[in-house]
Amino acid sequence: MLLEAERISVSLAGRRVVNGVGLRADAGQVIALLGPNGAGKTTLLAALAGLRPFQGAVRIQGRALASLNRRDKARALAYLPQGQIAHWPLTARRLVELGRLPHLAPWQPPAAADRLAVESAMQRTGVADLAERPFDTLSGGERARVLLARVLAVEAPLLLADEPVASLDPFHQLQVMELLRDYADAGAAVIVVMHDLTLAARFCDGLLLLRDGARVAQGAPEQVLSAEHLADSYRIAALRGEYQGQHYVVPWQRRTSESGPP
Repeated sequence: MLLEAERISVSLAGRRVVNGVGLRADAGQVIALLGPNGAGKTTLLAALAGLRPFQGAVRIQGRALASLNRRDKARALAYLPQGQIAHWPLTARRLVELGRLPHLAPWQPPAAADRLAVESAMQRTGVADLAERPFDTLSGGERARVLLARVLAVEAPLLLADEPVASLDPFHQLQVMELLRDYADAGAAVIVVMHDLTLAARFCDGLLLLRDGARVAQGAPEQVLSAEHLADSYRIAALRGEYQGQHYVVPWQRRTSESGPP
């Protein structure tokens, strides 16, 4: 078990936005946080990363999150926020190299292992050819993949990512999900906020469906993405099936008071 969270609650501006949610992620798993806009997904992910004050308990590799110092936490988990930007005119390579800082002593130059981790992350995300480009000259999709390369370069056993495919075209959406799947299969745990139900059903081992900050359903994709849950939480009907041994769900119709049964 790489992460265990119990009874997580978060309040913002006096309003409870996450209410008593639990979650477990084991090595080899990709877990998706799902739910409509405003469900509390991003807030929950930030709490798991220790970036939001919360009530409850979070343990990483059996240790309480609050007991980890900054360096240990930076090595244990890599966090990819939504829509992150860089405020300095860094090249893509230099930005990815920042992912190795948790492994370096102050003023220590990168070693061969650090350079290898950076090159591997950039190759896997398809941004090696952007290495010398200033980050602020890249497209939105290129920036997203460079930022993903940075968190992959950390080589942390736990990776938390907030909507990593949101700004990508279909080819790169599949590429990123395959990367996250491979990262978990190599022994890590991945927790990812998603809106794409089709990708969640195909690539994730478990789903946590939230609405209004509370858990609606939790478990295997075919269990969580039931017709009832989709109608109640998303107000949609979906097409579902199986292809090459993999389950898929395709949102198809909005549910309105005039609609017939899903």
